[in-house]
Amino acid sequence: MRAPRQLLESLNSALLQASTLEQYADKIVQHHLQANAAWTIEQRAYFVTTLYDLIRHSRKLCWGLGRRDLVDSVTGLNSDDVWHMWGAYTLLSGQTLPEMSEVSSLSLEDIETELACAPEDVLLSIPAWLGERARKELGTEWAQIASALNKPAEHYIRVNSLKSDVVSVKESLAKEQIIAASVDGLPNTLKVEKMGYLFRTDAFQQGHFEMQDAGSQQIACLLDVKPGMKVVDACAGAGGKSLHIAALLENKGRLLSLDIHQHKLDILKKRAKRAGSHVIETRLIQNSKTIKRQKEKFDRVLLDVPCSGTGIFRRNPDAKWHLNEQNVDELIALQKDILQRYSQMCRVGGKLVYATCSVLPSENGQQVKAFLANNSNWALEEELSLVPGVNSEYDGFYGAVLVKNDIS
Repeated sequence: MRAPRQLLESLNSALLQASTLEQYADKIVQHHLQANAAWTIEQRAYFVTTLYDLIRHSRKLCWGLGRRDLVDSVTGLNSDDVWHMWGAYTLLSGQTLPEMSEVSSLSLEDIETELACAPEDVLLSIPAWLGERARKELGTEWAQIASALNKPAEHYIRVNSLKSDVVSVKESLAKEQIIAASVDGLPNTLKVEKMGYLFRTDAFQQGHFEMQDAGSQQIACLLDVKPGMKVVDACAGAGGKSLHIAALLENKGRLLSLDIHQHKLDILKKRAKRAGSHVIETRLIQNSKTIKRQKEKFDRVLLDVPCSGTGIFRRNPDAKWHLNEQNVDELIALQKDILQRYSQMCRVGGKLVYATCSVLPSENGQQVKAFLANNSNWALEEELSLVPGVNSEYDGFYGAVLVKNDIS
């Protein structure tokens, strides 16, 4: 698609905003799409895809342009830098540049010559500290994982079984020129193969589906919930997994959704109303007493803990630039604390699922191993490890099913 000048100027502005790291890219995208309601669906898709790709490959692009001073940080860009990054991205994508003064000095040969001597972390456009840490934890697999994380995310939806089914949703979307296909092994999952105005569709407005990665959809299933059970989603956020649990409960039983942010719980309430999820009760975690009052009250506990988000870089490419090593260390300490304290909400004989959207073993299996070593009344029943580029075409997720027995 040949992008008009106005769209390219919006793209330039958006990348400048993102480079300050004061806002996450999804919020910037939302603002620009709302401000340019007249864009066609093709123009909107080009804007979003190109912005995310520029963010995703920014380190590589800066190196290819000979701007070594910008390689270690996406901050400090000016408008000329952004035009050049877009030009380099366009040339490396096999396209020709329009006759524009902003990119007239660029040469594909010069860019490729620069990249020929670039180190691996630059070619993968990964922060140097993260590349070093990930190689220590993941060894030789890291390069293929990082490469997979640099691919744009596919679009998946979870059909809300409380209101509809896969066949009906597929047919409803097709009437609005959106094509979706079933996913093997995931009975309530659809892959969107031809996009459209998904959130304006009747099916979405009526609560027949939610956007949710196919990997993420597998986490709630690990809980093995049955209608009538008492379940707690202790780090619920805006409630994607809570909504899935409510569907698995068939709206029978009790689901307590906890979080430390009231605004996220408010979003969950709206989503639950649209989805027809009547068993969800939201509650703000105000202090440690909130957790202590729920001791041994639940058959199932979901701990979808705060994490580095390394498994979802395809979906949130700017996250790797917001992250630093101190953040990861602090998150690991927080995960350990949450797992130890929140596990008390599970009754004897019940199950707990510890989950992250990280590919780092220090946030995943190592956390579970340390917990089990310190808590003899718990046992590991099952582990799920979805690693892009290794064993999964979905986002990166980890889940461990832990069973609480009566040995203290």
